[in-house]
Amino acid sequence: MIFSKATGYGIRALAYMASQPEHGLFGLQEIAEHEDIPPAYLRKILGELRRHRFLRSTKGIHGGYELSRAPETITLWEVFCLLEADPYMDMCILGNRACGPESSCAFHDDWQNIRKDMVALLEKRTIAEAAADITKPRGLGNNSQIGSEAGEYDEAGKDQEHASWNPA
Repeated sequence: MIFSKATGYGIRALAYMASQPEHGLFGLQEIAEHEDIPPAYLRKILGELRRHRFLRSTKGIHGGYELSRAPETITLWEVFCLLEADPYMDMCILGNRACGPESSCAFHDDWQNIRKDMVALLEKRTIAEAAADITKPRGLGNNSQIGSEAGEYDEAGKDQEHASWNPA
């Protein structure tokens, strides 16, 4: 996975708000339910986006979050830099402590090229474009059609897969 969960959730939340025809206030629970994001985690992400002025928030019973900038002016790179622990992807992909031009790993040059291309893509793409992609009708590529009909993937299997994975 290239994005952390925080970055993916942040982009999805912003894109959801941008994709709605009426750009008003969106409740945390509404966003969490629509995007299937744990509300407690989303609260932290939205708080970070608010602190960095991507969002405005209004407290109270009729409160919520709204975009503070036009979605066309928010790049995926800005969100990525804010929410990623290592936004410049400087860590060695093989886990070496020092990986630079003077002491590089076997994949250093290839990784540098991939990083450069990825940064260029993220700098070019905006939340508005992500929102437009979200609202496109999905044909055969829809996750609910792939796997469930083919019998390859189900929600219970996904939960079990994530529960048993241990990166250590």
